[in-house]
Amino acid sequence: MDNTIEDALKPYSEVIEKGTEFINNTKHKWYYITAFDGIKLAGRYYDNNSSCTIFLFHGYRSGAAHDFSCAVEMYYKMGFNILLVDQRAHGKSEGKLITFGVKESRDVVSWAEFINAKFSPKQLIISGISMGATTVLLSLKHNLPQNVKGVIADCGFTSPADIIEKVGKDSFKINAHFFIPFLDLACRVFGKFSITKDSTVDAVKNTNLPILFIHGKKDNFVPCEMTEKAFENCKNNCRIFLSKEAGHGLSFLVDTEIVLSQLKDFLKFCIEDV
Repeated sequence: MDNTIEDALKPYSEVIEKGTEFINNTKHKWYYITAFDGIKLAGRYYDNNSSCTIFLFHGYRSGAAHDFSCAVEMYYKMGFNILLVDQRAHGKSEGKLITFGVKESRDVVSWAEFINAKFSPKQLIISGISMGATTVLLSLKHNLPQNVKGVIADCGFTSPADIIEKVGKDSFKINAHFFIPFLDLACRVFGKFSITKDSTVDAVKNTNLPILFIHGKKDNFVPCEMTEKAFENCKNNCRIFLSKEAGHGLSFLVDTEIVLSQLKDFLKFCIEDV
């Protein structure tokens, strides 16, 4: 993860450490599934004897325990079963390529089908942060099971091409727009995916699922405008919370009580009693 993001997390180190201890010490079981392209995917399942399971998808070159260190205990106390996913090419999951949410979005469907077959939950919520948010939003273009009742997307980017252009400009002072067609061709040939084909803006247009968008206005990595653009293209049942002081992925830590209230209200709207 970017050093500037790590620096921003330092004031919350005690909270993060406590949350990580909960993740590691609370009873859970690792499950492994085979993705659509044959790679093995790994995830930790926390059985809370609930009718509803929430999936948590982490960000780019990060990890589930890191990105959701403050969320797992919260959702567990709310009464949810939890699936803490290692995205492809991360953690215990196989794969050599990170596809910025493109292939990962199909993995969401695979996990939903597995959990439904294994545990038969009445309801599912899918949630992601950073690239994980893009992952869950892009999954709306696929055939998600009918028991998926809502989506939570925290600071996701609109498309792989958009975030590559942004990083190219900020980190390397280049206009990456001119390189996108060549990068896309390389990804299609060698990675079997496109960085220009899929967009969260398009994905949200044709879904009736409720979506809660979260983003920090001081996010210097993924522009807040990307979340706003996706939100503006939702059909209905969408909500948005923008934290005035939060940087990338920090909205919950900076505005804990407000975000917690937003989450509880949204989940109450989406699902029956846990």
